[in-house]
Amino acid sequence: MRLLFIFSVLLLLASCGQAPSREDLLPDATGARGGLILLMEDDLWEGAIGEAVMYHLDQDAKGVYLRAEPMFDVIRKKPDELGHLGQLNRLILKVMIDFDSTYAETVVIEKKNYFAKGQLFIIVKDSDPDRLYSFIVNEFAYVVNLLNNFETDDLIRTYRGGFNAAVKSRAETNFGISICIPEDSKIKVDSTDFMWIKRDRTRHVLANESTEANQTYWIQQGILIWSEPYTDTTQLTVAGILRDRDTVLKYNVPGKIEGSYMATEYDPYYCPKGKIFKHNDAYAVEIRGLWKHAGDPSAFGGGPFVMYTLHHEARQTVVNVCVYIYGPKFEKREYIREADAMLQTIELVP
Repeated sequence: MRLLFIFSVLLLLASCGQAPSREDLLPDATGARGGLILLMEDDLWEGAIGEAVMYHLDQDAKGVYLRAEPMFDVIRKKPDELGHLGQLNRLILKVMIDFDSTYAETVVIEKKNYFAKGQLFIIVKDSDPDRLYSFIVNEFAYVVNLLNNFETDDLIRTYRGGFNAAVKSRAETNFGISICIPEDSKIKVDSTDFMWIKRDRTRHVLANESTEANQTYWIQQGILIWSEPYTDTTQLTVAGILRDRDTVLKYNVPGKIEGSYMATEYDPYYCPKGKIFKHNDAYAVEIRGLWKHAGDPSAFGGGPFVMYTLHHEARQTVVNVCVYIYGPKFEKREYIREADAMLQTIELVP
């Protein structure tokens, strides 16, 4: 059947006068985001090199999280165990000693769309085991970034290829930013200085030893956008941004229980973390933290958030965009990755 499909595609392309490219004939990559197949021989996997590789791959994902989550879901296989289904995985990493060649340094080969479309296959190899080990200990963060950036960049392309046009238009008019968020998002509040968009999804969980029946759970991503006139530099400090955030959320994002509202978690263990950076040449601050409900002891709920604050020089405003996640039954890593991708689509417009 697969050969018949390929032959049919070849005939179709030939009839259109187009020569098929190699990628035209590839199947789509499969597997969940962040799922990584690691190819290593037993002698490497069971030694210092395997331990060093897993030290990097098993680091905590970029959060803040209530409970730490690994950066990747790793399945290790020997190279000869990679069957057809494994070849279709989104992320594949091979670490090897190449005794048949001689290298001056450790080589990192990045192959996109190798076995499947939408796939990243990375090979890290060297002829010298000691040098390979040194590279993994000291420079393997480069490989980890390639893997993470590939997943986030793919989401960015997806959001830019199919976005909620109403949100994009209103954000451009009211706040001077262009942002691409999924088409299935819904506007809940829309005013000249505050906007609240919700993206609700459901996820089905099959019954297992810990559940009595199959169940479907609700997951929400919310996007909050607000702005204010720029007056002084304190508005662009982490402390100033959080102070403004708490005021805005208290009056604009109520909880379901009367008197409750969205607030920021300031417990020392989960304290928000901020960094200053340039976003498309604009001064920007990123803050990662946890949100919670406050104002009523019986209110519950919370989760991670990622927030960008940008100085819009042309409009002389400070623009804040916050993406929060509520999904108490599930790990948050990939929902946070989606939040990062949405925020990275932001562009300032006049």
